[in-house]
Amino acid sequence: MTETSHQPVKRRGHSTVQVGDYLYMWGGDQPGLPHIHNDEKKKSMCSVVEVCHVPNGEWVQKPTTGDPPLGVRGYAVAVIRNEVFFFGGWCCHGDCNHNSLYSFNVETFNWKELSPTTSHHGPMMKEGSSMIAVKVNGEDYLAVIGGWRSSSNNTPPQPGAQYSEATFGANQHCNEVHVYRLKTGEWTSPTVTGDRPPPIDDFTLTSITNTTAILFGGAIDNLRYSNDVYIFEFTDTSVKCTKFPNPGGSAQWPKKREYHSSVLINCSSGPHLLVVGGKGWGASDCWLLNVNKMEWKELTNIPDSVTHRYDHSLSVWNETQTTHWIIEFGGGSKYSDTRFIEIISSTGDLVVQSVLDINEYNQRRVLEGLAKEFIKDHPVSIEDILGKEPKLKDLHRLFDSSAAHYSTIGTALEVAVDDLSHSEKSASDKLLSVFKRWIESNKGVTWRNALQVCKDYPDKFGRVKASLDKFLQSDRAHKEY
Repeated sequence: MTETSHQPVKRRGHSTVQVGDYLYMWGGDQPGLPHIHNDEKKKSMCSVVEVCHVPNGEWVQKPTTGDPPLGVRGYAVAVIRNEVFFFGGWCCHGDCNHNSLYSFNVETFNWKELSPTTSHHGPMMKEGSSMIAVKVNGEDYLAVIGGWRSSSNNTPPQPGAQYSEATFGANQHCNEVHVYRLKTGEWTSPTVTGDRPPPIDDFTLTSITNTTAILFGGAIDNLRYSNDVYIFEFTDTSVKCTKFPNPGGSAQWPKKREYHSSVLINCSSGPHLLVVGGKGWGASDCWLLNVNKMEWKELTNIPDSVTHRYDHSLSVWNETQTTHWIIEFGGGSKYSDTRFIEIISSTGDLVVQSVLDINEYNQRRVLEGLAKEFIKDHPVSIEDILGKEPKLKDLHRLFDSSAAHYSTIGTALEVAVDDLSHSEKSASDKLLSVFKRWIESNKGVTWRNALQVCKDYPDKFGRVKASLDKFLQSDRAHKEY
């Protein structure tokens, strides 16, 4: 199997957005980028967009037309239908921040300046802010929150907003909230109520619905980091902020951080916020927040190639209602390539099924394509397989990750297990004994009954069920059964 033909160059301070089955990545600080305001080389490097077709995992680089933004790093980004919007950012030289707003059309690959950089009005010229799309009464808006600047030559302060000096130099953080109305092309200052965050930057702001969003983490005044959660509720003229701080005690809660990445995963149990990596003590990890319950859970056994990153991008592609692919790229650490994280939500709980590099993902997609062709040419229904007797090796392989629950499996399959509790065998060997006894009993030994065990005990066998479902649809199962 050959390696993928193209991968984007490593970078940091960029963003990757998803539109349909494609990811679009632009900018970021990357090798060879001139750290000057602008020249032909810099414009040439910034006039291309990296596009990934997620169903096969292939990246291609495509040229664009029109003039791209100058704020190439630390910009804010949001998507409305086939338009990607870019706000602010840093030129990668001196203290040159921007407050321009650009749109990029993913069908025409054309850039359009909607609002130029200016010191006279609008949000301050800054980087490290975040932007989301808001839709109220059928009308589209863009909301920009927070950020920091390094120049005293900037826009007038926003009434009600706070500005604080950082510890080093003249960098200034803010908690501005601006709304851009696409219909009129105007920046407005909404009425802000509730628990407004302090001056903050390099946090994540992720849409939950058309009018709500969730903020996590970030750098606050004096270069301290945050691990607070805020919920924002927008109308066309106002925004209400509600703070959810770390309750302390025994509650699980992520460490304080900045430069992390987040995506929202929707499943049957409600929206979940996935947070990966970042800068800060103990921040090289992965967390999942049940937004409705405001409960965190750390996802363990995630490789360093995923968690040991900061200033990277994260996107989500929902292949089905229960299979979610998280695509990670770039960052400021030694890890910068593409990673695909497969998350399954078939039981209502979210389970990490696999973590693949781009070549492993490509190979899997090729094999799945071959399997589909085989099934097409040799039609055998899953219902047929469910009625057949499973092989011992397949049962053991699929259930081995939950071998500690061998007693539950044996009881469900009406197999004697009392003697096994006193055995010195490993849990894996005890599980093997349970399945041997089941097969030898010749009582209801079918894939359907094995699957039913997973359905009856979803908390214990959710991950097994996901693996079992996938196996029963694979070419391997169709060939062997």
